[in-house]
Amino acid sequence: GSFQVEVHPEWAPLGAARFLELVQSPDNNPSFWKGLRFFRVVDGFMCQFGIPGKPALAAAWRDQTLKDDPVIESNQRGYLSFATSGKDSRTTQMFINFGDNANLDG
Repeated sequence: GSFQVEVHPEWAPLGAARFLELVQSPDNNPSFWKGLRFFRVVDGFMCQFGIPGKPALAAAWRDQTLKDDPVIESNQRGYLSFATSGKDSRTTQMFINFGDNANLDG
């Protein structure tokens, strides 16, 4: 299936720019998003996606980390956010909140 995302650069300028880069880049658009699946779904918590199926494409993005944006909006139900493995570690993995997850803020 598909879904629409409303991007708010004023909430997370670096994250919004990365998301738009992934969506709008002619080189990455078809190959990055094609066949992308939710690989982690936790009922009542979130669903996670953003690892491309092509290993070379995944490797190309692995080291392109983003600094963390200051938290302006909380991880609320229905909001999309970047997954991290620690400070300033965002790449292409994202999740959609199924509930209010303020504990994930910053």
